[in-house]
Amino acid sequence: MRIRHAVAATAISLGLLGGLTGVAQAAPEGSELEPVGVQQVEAADASYGGTITRAEVIKRAKNWWDRKIPYSQSAYAYDINKGKKYRTDCSGFVSMAWKLTTSRTTSTLDEVATKISWANLKPGDMVLRNGHVKLFEKWANTAKTSMWIYEEGSTATDMDHETVSVATLKSGGYAPWKYKKIS
Repeated sequence: MRIRHAVAATAISLGLLGGLTGVAQAAPEGSELEPVGVQQVEAADASYGGTITRAEVIKRAKNWWDRKIPYSQSAYAYDINKGKKYRTDCSGFVSMAWKLTTSRTTSTLDEVATKISWANLKPGDMVLRNGHVKLFEKWANTAKTSMWIYEEGSTATDMDHETVSVATLKSGGYAPWKYKKIS
């Protein structure tokens, strides 16, 4: 009983139960209830480097597009939930979209990915070449000859969201890759 009161008193003194009047009551032992005012953090929000859905990857990418994050090889910007900052170049952008623990480079992104065929590209996959990477959003046509991509292009273009042909990507040395922890 003393531990419960100590926990409640500590929570009140830390402001975790701010706005409440009276004495905080601890939940009965074995209960899954939490004290009022204490917010539970979703596991997905805290799992940098863990499994991520394709929808979440695209949502995170679109957030940088909507915010018009400028390209830089030395600057950093927060991700969608302001949980972590990533380098604002092409590989930092893909690292952010995939919710990796750190900003990787174009030479190390393949360490967390598996090469796939062009026809098997799905939202959230990447097209990578030596020195640059783009994030696949969706096919632009049913023939799968053109796609929508997101990328931190360059200081001239900053965040891009555009269509590009598979033929152009192939001739530019790109190959398709899937993040190992995408679901």
